[in-house]
Amino acid sequence: MRRRHALATALAGLALAVATGAAAPRPDALDPADPGWAQAPLWDDGKAEVSTYAGTTERYGQIRPTTARIIVVKEDLVRATMVKSDSGPVPGRTVEALKQILVADFPTGIYTYHQTAALFFARGTLAFLKEAMSHTESCGITFVMVRAQGDHLVHEAHSYWEGEADRQVRVPWPAPKRPHVLWDALPLWLRSLPRGDGRGGPLAVWLLPTQVSGRAPLASTRPVAATVRRTPGAAEPLRVRAGEIPAFRYTVESPAGRDTFWLAAAAPHPLVRLATAAGRRLELLKTQRLDYWNHHGLGDERLLE
Repeated sequence: MRRRHALATALAGLALAVATGAAAPRPDALDPADPGWAQAPLWDDGKAEVSTYAGTTERYGQIRPTTARIIVVKEDLVRATMVKSDSGPVPGRTVEALKQILVADFPTGIYTYHQTAALFFARGTLAFLKEAMSHTESCGITFVMVRAQGDHLVHEAHSYWEGEADRQVRVPWPAPKRPHVLWDALPLWLRSLPRGDGRGGPLAVWLLPTQVSGRAPLASTRPVAATVRRTPGAAEPLRVRAGEIPAFRYTVESPAGRDTFWLAAAAPHPLVRLATAAGRRLELLKTQRLDYWNHHGLGDERLLE
């Protein structure tokens, strides 16, 4: 039985590499993402992984204190509309998905930035389905929707900035073929990369820039070449506010600069620390399994402390 499972996993990885057009890797290169990570029974316990962070964001040339949460949870989506099914799973009508939500808030003088990005992936393959992003503050509201449509993406933006409002753009993935990744998906996608084999060499990907912003320029609709690396060898002990956590370090280099992600070595490998070229720094405060939708009463916020 174990041999059959190992063979099935290997064939699934091969199929994913073929589907994404990944070229033969260097001997020391990272393997492409393994969708088997999303099949862990953990995601079937009826709860969500809720991770809270504290850190800073650079805005207007100044460092702003920032609070953030990353939530990962299983959901059933209606295939036709890509929204949550009120009826739960319905064969032929719904798709089982993993949802990642980022919520970040930071003050800028007399008003506060509120940023939320929700991304959805087919649980069986980790194929991207949809991203919805909202950015609100006292100047206005920006909303972005990115949807998978066949071999390309559709990017829809509604912004309060001139030249960026009410726009829909077809986003083809460039050639040559290589894994397709969204920057906003990296905290989840990096978790699906195999680890423990000591390899950390480069993995070339096409990367759609982050959508988390009050602006929605055309540049955010254009995938760029990027390189993913993991520090080779064993996990490094990393001291953060949540304590000392063995972690693997990943770097993602693109025209926007170098972004660094530290992921816990222990499954399910949540993000422990983040440092971006754009000036955001986050450290893990706490991660827990929580049915957060049932905790909306006064005082329930203490669960995040």
